[in-house]
Amino acid sequence: MWNGDGTVEVYGFRVFYSEVDCVRRIFEKHPETAMNIRPKNQMVKNAYMNNLLDLIDIICLAPQELTEEELRNAENQLLELVEVGFKLDWLKKKLEELCVKKKKMEARGARMRELDGMIMEQRRVLWELETELKNEENEAVSDSARLGFEDVV
Repeated sequence: MWNGDGTVEVYGFRVFYSEVDCVRRIFEKHPETAMNIRPKNQMVKNAYMNNLLDLIDIICLAPQELTEEELRNAENQLLELVEVGFKLDWLKKKLEELCVKKKKMEARGARMRELDGMIMEQRRVLWELETELKNEENEAVSDSARLGFEDVV
């Protein structure tokens, strides 16, 4: 139902027209999402729906785009929504997966930096060995050269 303020009522929540499809898909895939929501005040319900949509936007980001603080805030936001009656087991699972990916990515990054350091060290050692080999080759050439008359006399 279209309201004069640019919002549409979807499953008891007033959302902007641009959010209608998202809200419908949430309730089609997870009809239990707002069955136990406690707030009856329409403005409060709308605020919670906006929080839910914001949380989903955050979870859609790539792990490297989020800080640890933003993930903690997302977890707190999820807990707050659950406390007011939203059933969000499906979203909690996605947030946990995102946190695991973030930790794996950070561990992988640290390992990659470690391997890069090892490679740089091996390159330095190899360069030193190559330099030593060239010096040995130069000395070998010098030692194997025939002496001329002037060298002997």
